[in-house]
Amino acid sequence: MRKFLLFLLTFATASLANTLDYVLIKKGEPSENTMLLIGGIQGDEPGGFLAASIVATDYNITKGSLWVVPNLNFPSIIERSRGTKGDMNRKFAHVDKNDPDYNSVMKIKDVITDKNVTLILNLHDGSGYYRDKFINKDENPDKWGNTCIIDQSTLPGSKYPELENIASSVKDVLNKHLIDQKHQYHIKNTHTAMGDKEMLKSLTYYAITQNKSAFANEASKNLNAEQRTYYHLIAIEEYMKKAGISFTRPFNLDVKSVKKAIEKEIRLELENSYAISLKNLKPLINFVPLKKGELNYSSPNPLIAVIKENGSFKVQYGNRFVTRLKPQYFEFTKPLEEILLISDGSELALKSGDKFSVKKSFKIKSLKNVRVNVIGYGTKSIDESEQEVTKNSLNKSYSIDKDGKIYRVEFYKNEDGKEKFAGMILAEFK
Repeated sequence: MRKFLLFLLTFATASLANTLDYVLIKKGEPSENTMLLIGGIQGDEPGGFLAASIVATDYNITKGSLWVVPNLNFPSIIERSRGTKGDMNRKFAHVDKNDPDYNSVMKIKDVITDKNVTLILNLHDGSGYYRDKFINKDENPDKWGNTCIIDQSTLPGSKYPELENIASSVKDVLNKHLIDQKHQYHIKNTHTAMGDKEMLKSLTYYAITQNKSAFANEASKNLNAEQRTYYHLIAIEEYMKKAGISFTRPFNLDVKSVKKAIEKEIRLELENSYAISLKNLKPLINFVPLKKGELNYSSPNPLIAVIKENGSFKVQYGNRFVTRLKPQYFEFTKPLEEILLISDGSELALKSGDKFSVKKSFKIKSLKNVRVNVIGYGTKSIDESEQEVTKNSLNKSYSIDKDGKIYRVEFYKNEDGKEKFAGMILAEFK
């Protein structure tokens, strides 16, 4: 089972073993003027789904209403594929009931047509750089990169009818914040209703037919992930302003800060018992305590997935492989809510799932009927409480991170003659 800590609504159609479902995150206050932001309709376009994910997790909406679907085609994101079951963005004019994408397409159609949704922005990464005239193989009218896409110039009767004017103003702001002048943004009007056979099948044109003001933003695939995400975030913020949405974010909007936002530490909770920090992990972590049966996990980041595969669990952050968890199965008991320890001479009170920093040494205080196991500690003691643990006393091969700084401290409680897993904390040496 997979859950998300910050999400107000999730769509689930089957167990994790069979599917990876997208999520809908509602931010701000309920409103009849809601902007819908969509990323990941094509899984090989990380700029779009990373930008939408950052908005979902890091942005604080102080005025207005924003709905975010950061991972619309989650299986394709995981597989780095445009579409594992065909191009989802060509299934909005018609999709067969036996199509694997049928449920996702029909549900996002319901979101698009919700009476409160008035403006839709779909994020893409496109090839090269669009230009009105042919310049070279990367800059020509057939390219899609760095464009503000509209299906038509106006949409009379909609909340925001002047599509081209709105897109043009967003383009102008983007062009004031270019990393390189070659990255100039342009408007690309597909004139879809005039017979563009491919775009007639798209999400944005479906929205147009439902009298919803819809736009797409494309970042060039010639750029790296953080550069694409940077341009998407500028566009998203401008469209939010058009929809009357005010916001704050905890970082400056520049490429370096966006890269940090993408690569920041992410928390993964396992079995409602403990957590692992997903940053700089080794490719394989052995003997991870888990329950038999379906894995229960959660993360505040919608791009995190844990997938059972060949007797282990692959952890993904979007299309990025994070680590593989090799399980050791235990009976579980209620995770410990008070773990007392001394770190560098200071007393700390933690609970299972916490992480603490240490420079020189730490010592876990003994707990009644609880055995402490400091993974990698070279002692013959069965219970490793009351032991002075230094970094040098730990076997670096047992750290969970590549730098040999983060170690697991596990707890096992004796209940009714059985030893049961009672939680874990992480010690990070600085």
